[in-house]
Amino acid sequence: MFDWKNYKDKLWTIKKYFENEGLFGPDVEVELLLPDQEGFELQKEIPYLKVHFYIDEQHNRTRIIELFEYYLEKDLTELIKLVQDMIEEFIAESESAEYGGG
Repeated sequence: MFDWKNYKDKLWTIKKYFENEGLFGPDVEVELLLPDQEGFELQKEIPYLKVHFYIDEQHNRTRIIELFEYYLEKDLTELIKLVQDMIEEFIAESESAEYGGG
């Protein structure tokens, strides 16, 4: 059975890396949520990143990226690249939808 606590060090590194304000620019906010943390919203005990893309002051899009065990088993560099690609894809989809792509 998956025990996310076995990956606390890796999750802490991911948190520090992705919650860096300037990583994706001022319109994007990333937050890591752990099952034992206040504000955790999922029914399953799977850590996740909550990504907000701010269109303007009143509107934003949000995506949840669950950090399943098969992701957390990856080497840290590979995991960061994978998650970064997912976030960049979400940003591109959001920009496309907002600025005329659908």
